Amino acid sequence: MSTLAPFAEHPYKGSPADLDKLRELFHDKITAILAPINRENPTVKAAFTLGGFIKQNYFLRLEYRLGVPTDNELHIEPATVKGYQDIWKVHVEDRQISKIQLRNFTARDARNFLESLPQNLSHNRHMRIKAFLSGVFSWAIADSAFQGANPLEDQKAGGRKKGETSFEGLTEGERRRKEKIKASNEHAYTLEEVAEMLDKLPEPARTVCAVAAFTGLTRSELKGLKWSDYDGDTIAVERKVWGNHIGPTKTEAREAGIYVTPLLRRILKKYKKAFPESGEGWIFRGEKLLKPLDLDNLSRREIPQHINGAWFGWHAFRRGLGTRLNEAGVDDTEIQSILRHADISTTQAYYILPSPKRAKAGLKKLGEVGA
Repeated sequence: MSTLAPFAEHPYKGSPADLDKLRELFHDKITAILAPINRENPTVKAAFTLGGFIKQNYFLRLEYRLGVPTDNELHIEPATVKGYQDIWKVHVEDRQISKIQLRNFTARDARNFLESLPQNLSHNRHMRIKAFLSGVFSWAIADSAFQGANPLEDQKAGGRKKGETSFEGLTEGERRRKEKIKASNEHAYTLEEVAEMLDKLPEPARTVCAVAAFTGLTRSELKGLKWSDYDGDTIAVERKVWGNHIGPTKTEAREAGIYVTPLLRRILKKYKKAFPESGEGWIFRGEKLLKPLDLDNLSRREIPQHINGAWFGWHAFRRGLGTRLNEAGVDDTEIQSILRHADISTTQAYYILPSPKRAKAGLKKLGEVGA
C-alpha cells in the first residue's frame, strides 16, 4: 500500500535531472489526487499560477454550471464553454501570463497581456479574450482565491475595428482561411443563390437549406427540429442541438412559432415521403444511428461541391432572410419578430445588410417629395 509522506523523510537518491523528469512525468497524476483538497484550501488556491487555477478550478466551475438546469441563471451553454476553452488553448495557456502566481497578479499584468495580443485580431476577439479572463478573476474573488478588485476591470481591449482586416504576417493558408471567414461573416444569401441550391443540391442538403432560407433558423435549431414541431402551417422551435447537447432555445423570443410558406410546405411534404419519420422523430437525421444530422459535415463535404464552392455558412441564411425582408419594405420590428430576436438592435446591426439599390431608391423618393 502506498502512502503520502513529506519528501524530506524519503529523499530521492537520483540526480536532480532525473528528479525533474519524475516530477514532470507524475505532475498531472499528483495534481489530480490533491485537487479535491486544494480546491477547498484558499491558501493553496492563492498559490496557484493563473494557468493552474484555470485548469484545476475555473474549468471545474464551468462543468458544474453546464449541469445546472437550462432555466436557471447559473446555467452556461456548451458553446460558451467551448469558446472559453479555445481562448485558453490559443491565447493564454502557453503565454507568460499563465505562469504568474494568482495572488501576485496585477492590473498592469492584465494590461500588458491585452496589449501583447496580435493587433490584427478583431476588436470583438480581443473583447472575448478579456471577458474570459475577467470571468476567471470574478470566480477567483468569489472563491476566496484572489483578494482585491478584478484586475481586468477598466482595461481597454485593442484589435482592429469592425470592417478593417489585416492579413499581415499570415501564411498563405491562414490568409485564405481568414478571407473565407470574413466573407462568410459578411454574406447574406440572395434569392438567386437560394434558388440555385434548391436546383442543384441533393437531399437532405436541399431541404435543410430550404428550411434555413425560408425560416431563418440557426444551425443548432435546424438540428433540433422534430416532425412533431411541424403542424403543416407553422414550425414550433422547441429545442436546439449543439454537438451532443440538447437544450432549450436561447431566449423566450426564439420559442415563437414560424410561418411556413407554401413553397416550403411542398418541399417538406416531398422530403417526408423520401425520409419517413423514424426513431426519435428528428426531421434531419443520420440514417445509421437516427441521430440529429451533422450539419458541419454537410457544409464541408457535400454542399460546396454542388454549387461551385459558393458556400458562406448557415448563418448567411438568417442574414439573407433579414436583408430580403428589409428590401421588400417589411418593418424592422416585423423582421425582429420573424427572426425571433429579443432586441431589435441585434436585427438592425447584424441581420439587415446595407443595400445601395434601396438607398438610391429612398433618396430618389425623397427628392420627388421635395420637388
